[in-house]
Amino acid sequence: MVHSNSPILFDKVNAAIISDAVKTVIYISDQRIQRLISETKGKQTVENTLMGYDELQYDISDLLNKLGTIKEVYVDDSSRNAAEQGSDQLSVYYSNLILNEKLYNNLKQYSESENAKTLNASQKKFVRDMLISFEKNGMKISADGRKSLELINTKIIDLGSSFGKNIAESKDSVEFSELDLKGVPVEDLKGWKRANGKYMVYVNGPNSIKIGQYAQSDYARHTIYDHYNNRAYPQNISVLDSLFYYRNKLAIQLGFKSYAEYALVDKMAKTPANVWAFETDLKAKLAPLVTKDLAELKAIKHQLQPNATDSIFAWDISYYTKQLLDSKYQLNTDEVKEYFELNNTIKGMFTVYQKLFNIEIKETKNLPIWYSKVRSFEMYKENKLIGMFYFDLFPRRNKYTHFECSPISQYRNENGVEVLPVSALICNFPEGNILNPSLLNHSDVITLFHEFGHLVHSLLGRSDIVAQGPFNVKGDFVEAPSQFLENWCWEYASLKLFAKNYKTGAILPESLFNKMKQAQLVNSGIANMRQAYFGTLDFTYEDNYSLTKKEGITQIAKSLFTLNQIPYPEGSNFICSFGHLNGYGANYYGYLWSKVFAQDMFSVFQKNGVMDNVTGIRYRKTILEKGATEEEIDLLRTFLGREPNSAAFLKSLGIN
Repeated sequence: MVHSNSPILFDKVNAAIISDAVKTVIYISDQRIQRLISETKGKQTVENTLMGYDELQYDISDLLNKLGTIKEVYVDDSSRNAAEQGSDQLSVYYSNLILNEKLYNNLKQYSESENAKTLNASQKKFVRDMLISFEKNGMKISADGRKSLELINTKIIDLGSSFGKNIAESKDSVEFSELDLKGVPVEDLKGWKRANGKYMVYVNGPNSIKIGQYAQSDYARHTIYDHYNNRAYPQNISVLDSLFYYRNKLAIQLGFKSYAEYALVDKMAKTPANVWAFETDLKAKLAPLVTKDLAELKAIKHQLQPNATDSIFAWDISYYTKQLLDSKYQLNTDEVKEYFELNNTIKGMFTVYQKLFNIEIKETKNLPIWYSKVRSFEMYKENKLIGMFYFDLFPRRNKYTHFECSPISQYRNENGVEVLPVSALICNFPEGNILNPSLLNHSDVITLFHEFGHLVHSLLGRSDIVAQGPFNVKGDFVEAPSQFLENWCWEYASLKLFAKNYKTGAILPESLFNKMKQAQLVNSGIANMRQAYFGTLDFTYEDNYSLTKKEGITQIAKSLFTLNQIPYPEGSNFICSFGHLNGYGANYYGYLWSKVFAQDMFSVFQKNGVMDNVTGIRYRKTILEKGATEEEIDLLRTFLGREPNSAAFLKSLGIN
């Protein structure tokens, strides 16, 4: 599990190896800390202090990345549990680094030295960021106060770990009759049918989406919706309750008014007031679009079911959206799926990225993997290997249940010797079989492009300081490079390169694409208000703990749900499986915040040509390859040649 350019022996990694790796890294890190704090004034240099601290962080964070992947994907319980425990232990150790007063004083002393005045721009940024991290996390309070912070940090890490584990290990199935599932494609029914004539459906993302889109029965859609949104209920209600309590306690002890204020110190938004202003303005602009979108869904519902209630419920939206597209927009989404067979879509996505950024991707064989269906690849730039990655595409029990890019190894250049980055795409796409291939909804294609955007960023980024790698850009900018690449799913110039009918090989007709484009903004208000709701919910929990405590986390979720202009789905507890409440605490607003920048950057391609290689390479060099070596706003100014603005973002939402 050490960082080198040799493939990790994932087929050999077990609980004992994981435990040993954690002990080894802690032992090595203890020695490095001693060396750092023993350096005396006047003898501190870039190498023994600045890069010494970066090396200390590197070993810990690199192993944390590997453990993070293992606990998300491994099949055997012992390895997964060992990775969970090791990750918690190492996370606590890592969080305690910034509570080490001697280490802080040593680094502060260096920052004021003559040697520090000779640092280059990215090194000076690292020093600033490093000191901010220490100071916001406890160096401004007493030693006794820092001791109690260690206990609070441990609690927060343990709770976050439990929250994620409860979601991953949630197991549930629902039995339906044939009548319940009327409308669902026959090929799906075959896999669910049991000897007694009933249909047993395992509750996961693909199955929930399938029934939600196709089942004519309100009962079936409502039932699968409830079961999917009750994963990890009731366990995670108490976990969240404690998590918010300890986060607030941490922030108050550190001198902040709220956990949100604490979390924003190192974000682009900087203050809760800026986030609230952004959310409030956006919700006001989206509200009329939501009303309009719901009116269209109500009309199609009334047309199909004249005697049904006029309300649109949460479990209705996917179904009636499909009916709306099929009728009003004459867009047959099942026909669209035939042009996005998974393997061909992956191959085509590679083609788009290769043309755009002048990179090359090659599939590799016979590498050690953690599961038989995992695929591995190498990425090249100018005929030079620059990194490798894995694809783990389909759902299985105990696996991470959503979609993510999981970094495994970080880029490092030590005295001219490079350690190349490695990442994994962990997905839950519908799995095909011998008779029926895996066909993707267009929304699945967008998800694939989004997550692969993270992966390309993680492999292309280069920095002399490991802590300034791609995934260390500010939390409310990290989504921009991936959201930016979603746009190529809506351009015929890119889709015609690979969107082929899996039966005939025919290219996606431009006439069908035009229908897709005309329907692009269907439910844009609903979809983006949903994101604004999530952002507001997360920020309310973290910026107003007194309200969270008074009303309770479930009641706040209900109260704010009115933003969506549909009834709250009583009996549903989606917050229990809303993983971002853990990992994205007070940062979910960042999805829409960063999209402002994503769409602004894409506007340059719209002007120059969406497949313009010159613009693509310039974007690669000025945004992706820079990682976190410069301030994000400066990266944007360099690429755009001007100050960023929200015009393209608002247009993309359908707001004039």
